[in-house]
Amino acid sequence: MEKVFYAIREDYNSLDNKILDLTFKSYDLNKFDKILIKPNILGPYPPDRAVTTHPKFLEWVIKYLKNNFDGEIVVGESSGYSTRKSFRVSGIEDVCIKYGIEYIPFERDGYLKVKILDRELPISKTVVESDMIINLPKLKTHVLMKFTGAVKNLYGCIPGGLKPKLHGDFPKEEDFAKLLVELYKFITKDREVVTVMDGIWGMEGNGPSNGKPKHSKIVISSTNPVAVDLFASYYIGYKMDDILTNRLLKVDFEIIDVDKNEIKSLNEIKPIKFKKPATVFLNSILPPQIIKIIFNFTIPKPKINKSKCLRCRICEKVCPVNAINNLKIDRKKCINCYCCHEMCPYNAIDLKRFVL
Repeated sequence: MEKVFYAIREDYNSLDNKILDLTFKSYDLNKFDKILIKPNILGPYPPDRAVTTHPKFLEWVIKYLKNNFDGEIVVGESSGYSTRKSFRVSGIEDVCIKYGIEYIPFERDGYLKVKILDRELPISKTVVESDMIINLPKLKTHVLMKFTGAVKNLYGCIPGGLKPKLHGDFPKEEDFAKLLVELYKFITKDREVVTVMDGIWGMEGNGPSNGKPKHSKIVISSTNPVAVDLFASYYIGYKMDDILTNRLLKVDFEIIDVDKNEIKSLNEIKPIKFKKPATVFLNSILPPQIIKIIFNFTIPKPKINKSKCLRCRICEKVCPVNAINNLKIDRKKCINCYCCHEMCPYNAIDLKRFVL
């Protein structure tokens, strides 16, 4: 039975060590040589956009490690584009410099090739060499996967621009979920992965980058990343099995209220109101078989909003099937992976339903 800890906190200045003490209670941290902290730094977004792990959240974890661990601490990530800039704009770089922590863009790191679903994928050398990964996902919705949390955050261990391109090989939600699951199994096989989710400010709606910040006021942690995702997805109003990675990796868990120091049942915890992506709006009112039929005829497609577009052309660079040229989207080529929507820094990609 996995343990999931949660604490309600109003802001980043109210963070204390209760939840970290309980989460790390079973570890002697000094038995480890190298700990990698893996935040969510999707792209170059400032903290108030609620796209990335908040720098104060990272600082809280670093300070805890500095007081309880004598080995090497590194922070690593691979953004969808421009990881160097993403470290700087997100505020993560400043925190790392303040505490003398090395921060590594994985695309500039060495890598090991591993076979996953008949594909050879590069995994950052720093990931492979670390004894423990402290996974710091952001509580957000996701237009393709419905929800992005602990398991999805480990996708950032693949370096460089390969991540968007893999959507071309795994275009459907089901295919991509299987990729995430197999990557998760590889990463967690020979090392400990502890997850502490930043849900003080999350993102609702059309996440993971162009939804709206949501003051969700929660921190969730566990030594099992899947357990965090199961509880977090429930907390924002999903049925846990709605999230395919949850369904494929399901574990039994119990929930501990950190402040009351007591076990809670799901029935005692009321989910918060959390707006879902436009891509899943039918799920709550129709059975899955009917949704699938309707969805095939009313597929949400990305469309460039010319009034917001600043012609940065990131959408063209990240499209895995080259469906965007001269800032025009070829709807016949589009595979609905929503990489363009996810990576647009100006929220200039709308999701429109077109009857085919």
